[in-house]
Order: sequence, then structure tokens, then C-alpha cells
Amino acid sequence: MHARFGIVLPGDAENFLRSRLLGYVNSSGHRSINALIREAGTDGRDDLLIEVVEQLSTNHSYFYREPAHFEFLASTVLPEIKQRTTRSGRTDLRIWSAAAAAGEEAYSIVMAMRAYFGKQYEDLDAGVLATDIAVRALRRGAAGEFKSDAFRYMPADWRSRFLEPLDGGRYRVVKSVRDDVMFRWLNLVDPLDFLRGGFHVIFCRNVMIYFDDDTRRKLIRNLAELLAPGGYLFIGHTDNPDHTREYLEQLQPAIFRKRIAS
Repeated sequence: MHARFGIVLPGDAENFLRSRLLGYVNSSGHRSINALIREAGTDGRDDLLIEVVEQLSTNHSYFYREPAHFEFLASTVLPEIKQRTTRSGRTDLRIWSAAAAAGEEAYSIVMAMRAYFGKQYEDLDAGVLATDIAVRALRRGAAGEFKSDAFRYMPADWRSRFLEPLDGGRYRVVKSVRDDVMFRWLNLVDPLDFLRGGFHVIFCRNVMIYFDDDTRRKLIRNLAELLAPGGYLFIGHTDNPDHTREYLEQLQPAIFRKRIAS
């Protein structure tokens, strides 16, 4: 897991593995947790290793998580982009949700853009790339269906505008928002130079807590290289910001900006 995905288990690894994997072992037909781990570590079983990783990681999220980030996006980042598009005539707006889980963050970003730009949004070449290593979470995200508690912090006007009710207390994100999020599997530990770069905004929140210090440093360096000059990086409030300060200017506790060369 560490070699392939950069993930480090906590100090009480035995208890942690038992609490997270016992239910999956019972449903998958493996004789024991040890048998599951042995099989997941064999060549050609990346699918099972990814399943184990998904069981061990916390993919639970919700819409409008850490509201201060979305308020900063609407009050500072999007107005800057609007000024740039007016001045230059360029309409591209590239945003990446780098640890997307089931897309709650990515959909919230699209909703924020649509709420801010209004009808002008349709004139932009905008959308969000949503990536994760959790295959099942990505599938749920692409479907765009969530339980009502996922929206408990969402602004009330967004609920009426961007959600449609389903049976059983569930809701589906409206198609216009779903179409603006592209879900892809991606391992943040792998080389990222295949990405085109030039992102105006990258959200990479609450994932670096799973990595060791060296992996965090390499990831931040790669993210900084993929940002456009003046682009913004949002990290989680539980993520250590020390390495991020090496490459980017800190604006708020978990918000950073790439300097524009003078």
C-alpha cells in the first residue's frame, strides 16, 4: 500500500485493520484478514489492493465542506477569473478536485461557479476534473445520487436550484451540474506530468494525512508545478502546511497561491 499509493498505516495498525476490514472479509469470502492482505499483495491483484485501500480510507464527505473555502472561492478567486476573461477574452477555467471521493467537493465547486457567474457561465469553457483511487466512490459520484445528510451544510438556494428529489430521502444532482464534472481514476503518488497543467484552482483536501512526509513533499511540488501562475491550492485544515509554504504563498490557514513572476 505504501509503495503503490503512498499510504501509511497508523501506529495501532493491527486494531485499525481489524476494525476496517473485518466486515469486508466476511462478505468477500476470504478466510481471514491475513489471507485478504496476502492476496491483495500478489502481482496482478491491483483491483483487490485498491478495494483494501478503499476500505481503509475515509471516503465520506459532504457538500460545501469547509464553507470558508467556498466563500473565498466566490469572493476572491472567481472575481479574479472573471476579470481575466473580460480582459483577455480567454474563456477557459480549469479546476481539479484531486481527492474527490464521490464528488461532493467537485459538484460543490461547479455549483459555486454557476451561482457566481449566472448566465455568463454558459460562455465559459469550465468544468471540474474529479480524481480519486477509490473506484466505488467514483462510480457513486458519476451517478450523482446522495443521501439527504450530504447536503446539510449546503446553502438553501443551492438545494432548490441544483438538486432533484428521489425516493427514500435521496437526491440527485441536476444533469447540468453532473455534466460539468469529469470523474477519473488517478493515483496521486504516480507521476502527474501527463496532466496538461495550467490549473487555475486545485482542491487537494484531507488526503495528505494518509501519506508520509516525503510523499507529501513530492505531491505538493507536483501540484505547484501544475498550477497556472496566480493559481490557488486549497488543502485540508488537518493537512500539515509546512511543505506547501516551500512552493506557494500562504494566504489563509489552508489556502495558498502560486506567485506570478514579475
